[in-house]
Amino acid sequence: MMARSRSSMSAWRSSRRRAPLLWTTLLACALLHSTPARAQKKAVETGERVLPVDVTINGGVGGIWPIVSRDGVLYAPVDAFGNWRLQVRPDTPVIDYRGFRYYPISAVTGIEAKLDAETATLELAIPPDAFTATRLTRELGSVLPRSPVVPAAFLNYDLNYSHIGGPVPTDGLGLLGEAGASGSWGVLTQTFVAPNLVRGNKRGVTRLETSFRRDFPDRGYTFTAGDSIFRTGLLGRSAYFGGVQFGTNFSLAPHINRQPVPLIAGETSTPSTVQLYVNDVLRQTSNVPPGPFTLDNLPVLSGNGDVSVRVRDILGRETLITQPFLITADLLAPGLNDWSVEAGKLREDLGTESGNYGEPFAAGMVRRGLSTSTTGELRLELSRNLSTAGLAAVHAIGSSWVVRAGATGSRHNRLGQGHRWLLGFERPGYTTTLAATLEGNSRSFRNMGEADANLPVRFQVAGQASWAAKWGRFGVAVAYQEPHEDEAVSTYSVNYGTTLRGNWQLSAYYTRAFGRSDGYTLGAVLVIPFDRRTNTATSVQLQNERTEFYSSVTHSPPGSTGWAWRAMAAHQGEARAEAAVNYLSPHGLLSAEAAARPHQTDIRLGAVGGAVWAGDRLFAVSRFDNGAALVSVSGQEGIGVGIGAQAGPKTDARGVALVNRLMPYQGNPVRLDPNDLPLSAEIESIEQEVVPSWRTVAAVDFKVRGGSAALISIVLDDGQPAPPGATVQIEGDAQEFLVARRGEAYVTGLKPSNQLRLKWRDRQCRLDVLLPPGTPDISRVGPLRCAGVPR
Repeated sequence: MMARSRSSMSAWRSSRRRAPLLWTTLLACALLHSTPARAQKKAVETGERVLPVDVTINGGVGGIWPIVSRDGVLYAPVDAFGNWRLQVRPDTPVIDYRGFRYYPISAVTGIEAKLDAETATLELAIPPDAFTATRLTRELGSVLPRSPVVPAAFLNYDLNYSHIGGPVPTDGLGLLGEAGASGSWGVLTQTFVAPNLVRGNKRGVTRLETSFRRDFPDRGYTFTAGDSIFRTGLLGRSAYFGGVQFGTNFSLAPHINRQPVPLIAGETSTPSTVQLYVNDVLRQTSNVPPGPFTLDNLPVLSGNGDVSVRVRDILGRETLITQPFLITADLLAPGLNDWSVEAGKLREDLGTESGNYGEPFAAGMVRRGLSTSTTGELRLELSRNLSTAGLAAVHAIGSSWVVRAGATGSRHNRLGQGHRWLLGFERPGYTTTLAATLEGNSRSFRNMGEADANLPVRFQVAGQASWAAKWGRFGVAVAYQEPHEDEAVSTYSVNYGTTLRGNWQLSAYYTRAFGRSDGYTLGAVLVIPFDRRTNTATSVQLQNERTEFYSSVTHSPPGSTGWAWRAMAAHQGEARAEAAVNYLSPHGLLSAEAAARPHQTDIRLGAVGGAVWAGDRLFAVSRFDNGAALVSVSGQEGIGVGIGAQAGPKTDARGVALVNRLMPYQGNPVRLDPNDLPLSAEIESIEQEVVPSWRTVAAVDFKVRGGSAALISIVLDDGQPAPPGATVQIEGDAQEFLVARRGEAYVTGLKPSNQLRLKWRDRQCRLDVLLPPGTPDISRVGPLRCAGVPR
């Protein structure tokens, strides 16, 4: 009997869900197969007894467990403490009862136990801090699994024709284009511009940027060769170059929060529901067991505000925990690095020259999260004539202020040593915002990519503040620049905006400039919506005692496709009228504009679009900038395919469609329109999550079992219906169909001419099924005779 009990105990340990039931069975067997008189006598002599009891923990269910009472002390199985998630002191003594280990219930700090032997119940009152802590974390890998890639080539174009009237009319035709190819190996692109394609143009086509990019999403890196642009950080200056670039790229895993997020902690004595609110908006709901808990699975946050957690236990009691937060892209999570290294030659005269490169250089930038409130930055640049080094830091003060500071030193072979410093602060908020930046540059300071002849600004200040009230929002701004060799310039402005009845929008502003060109501007703008897609805007402005006026009406398309138009009348020194009409389609944008002034009329026509070659097919698209999916629907023509609930293109005669504008490295729900599928179609799911790489085409295959369906009636040689349980199979198709009552089988995937086989008790027969033209998708066929199969 004892060996059987220990075997049951081993099975119980492998499955805690059956623990209370197995413990009850175990105790019942032990009591039935032991000698009652001796057992009672031993219990009296030693003061020991065991009871299977129903345990409640803080009013909640704890299960049925064997409780040992020895000399007035209550003991519970060691596994019960694990099931209850209770923390036990390491030096807790253990007793052995019939081969099993027991802890004293009093080993839990602060526990109160009440045993009722008559009702076989044990009530435990346990403080929250006695339970094992629970941590809810966001269970996400570094990247989402990418979809298979289809080799593709693409072309984007922006074609523009203009006619300028007047005494000497001129015509111009310009083209801005991009050609590229992509695959699992990466993305190769070439941009170009042809500013004037009319006859007599000598410039022709000018190359802009040629680049190859390869992403490494599993490691979070991107490699670029060819033309690129500096990663600037807080200290650098944006500049084009030709060469190589390698570094981190957080956009390869956009679902991961890279900034320090608030950690919400609390405790509860019973199983509870936790509701998370961000700025009073419910964002998620979770369930937590008794004990301390921390929430580390917050949604992606930005800006500042309050995170509130409402804890509701099984008794209906509520506790509210509120914590402020401040999230900015300039702060990194502790221990996280963001870096980039570049080397090559600086690009000069981009847009006018195809291949003008300057002196060689090397540069590097690294940012590191030093703590939840501080991020540091280091930048180095080196060329033949210039070297720079800089340090910067971003620090959050509480949940309200962000301070930025940095300094850079430079050494130029001709200009000598120079320096630049930067100091800024920001207080983001919904009702009040404040921001200011101060910057100083020595006369000889230069950043990489800055021309030697261009003097930097000696000192400049920019600041702004805004306040929101129930009657509107007020704002002020100030800017001051002090050059090394010219007069200082300062600008001050105030503005006010409010929403009137009927959702009218009114804004007013005043700007005053002092310095080289003193002046002022006073104006107001009123926007009146006619409906959700049409509105009018009227502006009156007084600039240096000259009055300017314009009024316009704008109409937007109902969605991503349709017609849009705009009309405007203005007087800005002279009378002017403009009109424009645009047509947006899945294949691009067509536009026409006209402007009329005294003695002159101008016309402009434009076409923007693209094309993608993938899967031996050419598709016209609006533009190819992010990602796409080549969707195959098993030869089904006319099936609508879109992203989520958005309508998209329909499959062609071969059942293929291209869905454009997918977000790279994110889950995109590509969905079939179920209304377009035949009634007889069988499909496992009408939606698939597609994760394309940057500027690649992902392969998506929806397995649809098409054809017609029929309820086929089958009889055997004796003229009676085929027996239920027999199977029917189409030749060349692995799927089997069962024969039901009355010898009928519902068979799908039928073509106009089919050969079927019926199998019954190791015998089979052949059935020919013909569906003449005009047969509905679901029809009745038969009865068909199955020869050679006995009942």
